[in-house]
Amino acid sequence: MRFLSMSAALPALLSCPAWAAKWDVVPTLSVGETYTDNLSLAPDALKRRDWVTQVTPGISIAATEARMRFNATYAPEYVYYARGQEDNQVYQRLNATGNAELAKQLLFVDAGANVNQYNVSLQGPLTTSNVNTTGNRTTAKTFFVSPYLVRDFGSAARGEARFAYNVWNSDDTTVLSDSEANRISLRLASGPAYKLLTWNLAYSKETINHESQQDTFTEVITANARRLITPTVGLLAKVGYEDYDDQVIGPASERLLWGAGFDWTPTPRTRLAVTAGERFYGDTYSFDFRHRTRLTTWSAVYSEDVTSTRSEFFVPATTSTAGYLEPLFLSQFPDPVARQKAVEEFIARTGLPPSLGAPLNFFSNQRFLVKRWQASAGLLGVRNVLIANVFKEAREVLAGSVVLPSTGDFAASNTVRQTGMSLQWNWRMTARNAWNLSGTYSRNEYPGTSRIDNLTYVGMGLTRQFQPQFSGSLNYRRQQSDSNQSASSYTENALLATLQMRF
Repeated sequence: MRFLSMSAALPALLSCPAWAAKWDVVPTLSVGETYTDNLSLAPDALKRRDWVTQVTPGISIAATEARMRFNATYAPEYVYYARGQEDNQVYQRLNATGNAELAKQLLFVDAGANVNQYNVSLQGPLTTSNVNTTGNRTTAKTFFVSPYLVRDFGSAARGEARFAYNVWNSDDTTVLSDSEANRISLRLASGPAYKLLTWNLAYSKETINHESQQDTFTEVITANARRLITPTVGLLAKVGYEDYDDQVIGPASERLLWGAGFDWTPTPRTRLAVTAGERFYGDTYSFDFRHRTRLTTWSAVYSEDVTSTRSEFFVPATTSTAGYLEPLFLSQFPDPVARQKAVEEFIARTGLPPSLGAPLNFFSNQRFLVKRWQASAGLLGVRNVLIANVFKEAREVLAGSVVLPSTGDFAASNTVRQTGMSLQWNWRMTARNAWNLSGTYSRNEYPGTSRIDNLTYVGMGLTRQFQPQFSGSLNYRRQQSDSNQSASSYTENALLATLQMRF
């Protein structure tokens, strides 16, 4: 109830009469029928077939004004099973974000709420659909509100002071405890007066209060500088101090940090940045390359961070289809609001999936070190869109840490590796018809137990726009898991027919 009351306050805050916003309200309705030959993604000997009906009413609300923006989509999904009525379920789904300028050029507030379903463990059957009754999915809810002050000190510097309060909870608390957090962030950065040398100072302190485990504390202070040595090349330097205290890791989590590197920006469309340094867990590196043309976008990124399952849920997704399409639409729609709307309409019209394959954020109470490689490429043609990505991620329990009880997949191995690739192709055959083909391969490894799971997904389908507000699609998918552990392999073939209406 606490979460629902706070999330309900978000639109109330942003609908204050102080803003004469332009509101865009779009009701929607989706009705789908799925036939699957393996409802629970069980081993072949235990397969169970079923017909499943999905009814998803929804509403999208967008409000824009000079001092306020608000976007929300609420789309509960009603799932009915022909043979297993005991599995009938209603899944709540919400995504809302907002920003408001409460005092001109001084006081602002960000807020957001998200409710969706996620896989709990990599070791169980994995699916992106609520149709599959795997027993390995749960509903998770997040909420945040963050007021902050911004102040310019002439052209010399800009300061920001931010407070953030966020809440996490889920229907399954056996692996990840419900919690709430308070975070204070301070930042002072150089202003336009600095040309050759730019700098910033940052401080943050966060306390996470868990309902069924010890509280965790994080404190980080950093100083960053960039010195231009040519018009396109700059030297990077970073020093600071970090302290991660969860009463388990120990004193090794408290130490000075440093890093150095360079960046190269030959054009506004191309950037490369490379750094190396040291943190409390040892050597650390980063790599960031991005390039775009009028019709293509390219990126390759390597990063390291100390984080947790909970924290990852508050980080924006980096493999969303919209995120890949936005750079491709940049030349046609320079205005970010118009571009976002164009991307959303394009995805709805063509039937593209909401995201590509990516490492899964499996549930765990354990704090861990994540090392992540990710590369992607996108192509926007006259009739075709092609998006591809590859990834490799390792999550490691920090050296010297005690593996916590109910710690999820880390109970099987102190290191969990995910490697994979995905491809999404959209072909707009005519003004009304579009064809989609997608494929994903991933490999999950647990060195502690020598377990290896290889998973493949293939999907294809046809989308037709019958009327400007009425569309339909027919899709086929195949999911397969090949594991070296007994009773962990499965295959599924499914057909899906969907009708969608926008009012």
